[in-house]
Amino acid sequence: MQFIIYLAPLITLYILLQRGVAESVIRGYLPILLLLPDCYRAMTPGLPDPSFNQAAILPLFLAAFFTQRRDWQLSVTDLLVIGFASCVAYSEFSNAGYAEAQNLMFAMLASVVAPYFCARWCLRSMDSDIAAARVFVICCVVVSAISIYQFRFGVNLWHLILGPFFPGQGNGWVTTFRHGFARIAGPYSHAILAGIMLAMAWRLARWLQWANCWEEKIRHFRLPGTKTQWINGLLLLGIIMTIARGPWLGALVGGVLIWVSHANDRAKRLKWVLGIFVIGGLIGQMALDAYLDIKPGTVMTQSQESAFYRKELMEKYEAIALEHAAFGWGRNTWPKVGGMESIDNYYLLLALMHGVIALGFLLALMLWMTIRLSARGLSEPASRASLPFTFAGIITMMFISLGTVYLGEQPMPAFFFILGWAEAYLQRTSQVSSQLAAAPHSVKTSESAAFRHVMH
Repeated sequence: MQFIIYLAPLITLYILLQRGVAESVIRGYLPILLLLPDCYRAMTPGLPDPSFNQAAILPLFLAAFFTQRRDWQLSVTDLLVIGFASCVAYSEFSNAGYAEAQNLMFAMLASVVAPYFCARWCLRSMDSDIAAARVFVICCVVVSAISIYQFRFGVNLWHLILGPFFPGQGNGWVTTFRHGFARIAGPYSHAILAGIMLAMAWRLARWLQWANCWEEKIRHFRLPGTKTQWINGLLLLGIIMTIARGPWLGALVGGVLIWVSHANDRAKRLKWVLGIFVIGGLIGQMALDAYLDIKPGTVMTQSQESAFYRKELMEKYEAIALEHAAFGWGRNTWPKVGGMESIDNYYLLLALMHGVIALGFLLALMLWMTIRLSARGLSEPASRASLPFTFAGIITMMFISLGTVYLGEQPMPAFFFILGWAEAYLQRTSQVSSQLAAAPHSVKTSESAAFRHVMH
């Protein structure tokens, strides 16, 4: 029954043949990525074991490679993505051999390289930006709505329904609780990962709202309020139900960066924001040090225990990571410190598993894209509907969130899809955001085929 995963590429192939590569990426791959768990695999003898989204994107990647690369020139971002994926794959191969490394090599292709380049090559216009954002947001709204059941009863409906098709898989992903409440995970396996995905959708939803890209009312359902109110309300509810502080903080900081796009003198406001980040970081570090200064005989709270555990992780694993600094110890072969087998900080985990070179590629990629997107946003007319600042806010949110959780499951391909999308935007010669700022109503009332076929 696990081979139902191979229905995913059949779906994307069908849409590809009917409507082309770009439509299949938006209307086929994205819903599969956002609505179906990544923890289930088709255990295929002699082949890598794909998840739903990994199987779905392979035919699209091949089609995009042969048909969508017109005028493509290799960019610095392309090289950073390829460098990151190559370092991770080589690290595993050098530490564990090909038999162990083949699945990770496949994951780097299907969850890093393919999503990045499919977005990079296929999202070429304002129409495709809006269509992709709408599908992304609506899928995450559906996840939020369904996950109310998990928040209330502690049962993940995705695992309940799909689990019987994959015996022995996904059992480690259980509902976690905080403050007596079940934390929703949806199809993303863990509450923090769900928080990351919903925070991405929140930023895109706000961009769509400010650009007037939603209809006034929800079609097919008679509900009070506007469509925007329902979308924002359900997304915000979903983010709250994850009870995930890392994505909350990341979303807040990303939102502060978005605030820059609202000002007429954005360069001045950006300087203020950077100053706030620096001062806030120093104050936060001092507050954390005071918070973790536990007096003898004092009983730590659960939050203090969690923060203290992360602090000790860095202290104990730093020397181990530096022993194999270049390419790490391998995914499953890094030395474990007793009682500290779980590493919540992805940057430390990446350095341990695959070395500081891979870590450097990832950090350089996030910094490089944030700087370029911010510069592009500053060069465009002032508007709240700034797609460059939206992307920069998402990257900032990811940077902070990865200090509390690993980059895996759906957040990995979703993040690299966003990076490819952002790179595609930066490579365009047209000023997309200026079009939105000048005539936002044209998006809402457009009767073009691109909008008629977008999910409503």
